[in-house]
Amino acid sequence: MNDTERRYKEYLLYCCELASHKYADHPDTEALIQDTVMALVEREWRGEAVESPKGFLSTVMKNLYNGWLRQKYRDRIVYFGTEAEEVFDSTDDIDGRDEEYAAVRRELGRLVRIYREVAVRYYIDGGSVEKIAHDLGVPVGTVKSRLSGARSRIREGMKKMEKYDRISYEPKTVSVGIWGSDSYKGEPFSLLNSKIEGNILIAAYEKPISAVGIADAMGIPTAYIEPLADRLVAGELMGRTDGGLYYTRCFMRKHSDEFGDIAAQESLADRLAADVWEAVRRGTQPLWDRPEFAAMTDKQKATLLLLFMNEILTELTVSASIAPDARNIEPPERPNGGRWLATATVFEPDEKLGKYDSSGPCRINLSDGVANVSDYQSAFGDTHWVYDRLDTAAKIEDIARFYVSFLVDGVKPHNAALYENAGYFEKLHILRRDANGKAVLDVPYMTFDEWFAHWQPAKEAVKSALSPLLCGELAQLADKHRNLVPKHVDAYKYYEHVGALGAYEKAQLFAIAEKNLMPWHVEIGKTPIIFIRYKK
Repeated sequence: MNDTERRYKEYLLYCCELASHKYADHPDTEALIQDTVMALVEREWRGEAVESPKGFLSTVMKNLYNGWLRQKYRDRIVYFGTEAEEVFDSTDDIDGRDEEYAAVRRELGRLVRIYREVAVRYYIDGGSVEKIAHDLGVPVGTVKSRLSGARSRIREGMKKMEKYDRISYEPKTVSVGIWGSDSYKGEPFSLLNSKIEGNILIAAYEKPISAVGIADAMGIPTAYIEPLADRLVAGELMGRTDGGLYYTRCFMRKHSDEFGDIAAQESLADRLAADVWEAVRRGTQPLWDRPEFAAMTDKQKATLLLLFMNEILTELTVSASIAPDARNIEPPERPNGGRWLATATVFEPDEKLGKYDSSGPCRINLSDGVANVSDYQSAFGDTHWVYDRLDTAAKIEDIARFYVSFLVDGVKPHNAALYENAGYFEKLHILRRDANGKAVLDVPYMTFDEWFAHWQPAKEAVKSALSPLLCGELAQLADKHRNLVPKHVDAYKYYEHVGALGAYEKAQLFAIAEKNLMPWHVEIGKTPIIFIRYKK
């Protein structure tokens, strides 16, 4: 054993004795000892002299212990830059010190899952060892062991000081939606096969960045990043400059920014509920006695009117939230036959969906032209977001054929097992049992001729009646909400006010339903908005 080894063995024994006598109630004395000794190691590693090593160790351990007592692990940053350790609030403006703290956080992203999940919960989220053990379902000793392993790996990585971003240890979930039609190979949806692609889009959104820069931000070797980024470029969710920098071409927003000022939209919807419904009633009541409508159940009638209003309100809100110089923009043609503009929504970890989250309409045109299915996912009722919970795997196009098979002879889904899942679609309130126990559709439907001859003209008439009532007020709300959209985003001007009215359409439908203005009862959560147009 050389002099250095002997000296550090002595320091380690000193710290063990100090911890056992003075700080035995600390929840992780092993970590306390290791962190204390490492403070001295790092100090000497930087070539800085320590006149009284044991005094230094005593001060460091005391400060670490006191920091634990104050229960501010989550909000404090520790630096070993002086003879005695200094402790600062993370909100303090400390020039040159943030880099070291950031490096520690970035190194979390290099850890394998079993180490990373305990380290993030302990150091970033401030959880206790006992709580982490309970949450993960492992013994306390296992958590302590994994924390020790995480510390060792972080210290080793700290020597490299690689520049990782928060997405390296806390990747976001990214969901893509489009205006237009996707490509026959499923682009852009098929381009995001994991969280990695979505977080590449995040890294390259604000400004063009190199593949190395993306890799540094994500803590993933460049060799793995480049083929994924190139695939995103080929699919046109990303672009690449002549100098080889990558940039994101789709509009990106946080999920929390997707709905604008919800309170203002709800207030408008509440104030105008009676007027909006009256315009809809006047425009559609002459059609209520038509055979295709009169034959529907009350639930089907209510669903059709909800869809009717939703489509009108969507068109009005889209128009109000697009800047005048962007209103003639159309989705561009894409590789593999698609024509779309994409919006990527970023979700924080464990972020929950809310009342105004919705999707659609997914419009499914059957290839033989026999039917068209409009399928909306919203709080009114579950549809395409939950089809993946079926006992049998099925694409939405095949599920649409399943619905149409109840109306048109000769149309069958490719997956016949869907009929064995009729009970699931009953729970979704899409099918019901008739008096004879036979499964029948519980959503509205009518022929193409009936829709285009009578209901489509009525829709345009109601839209014209509602425009003077709504457009001015919607435009005022939209103008108050501005997105900072990088100019390298496709059709960037189109997105300047997108999201300003993200809650209005559903808020207006909720207000009308909750005030019982419609003559048919709407049970929110059990009224999925699906509509089928078909050929007899």
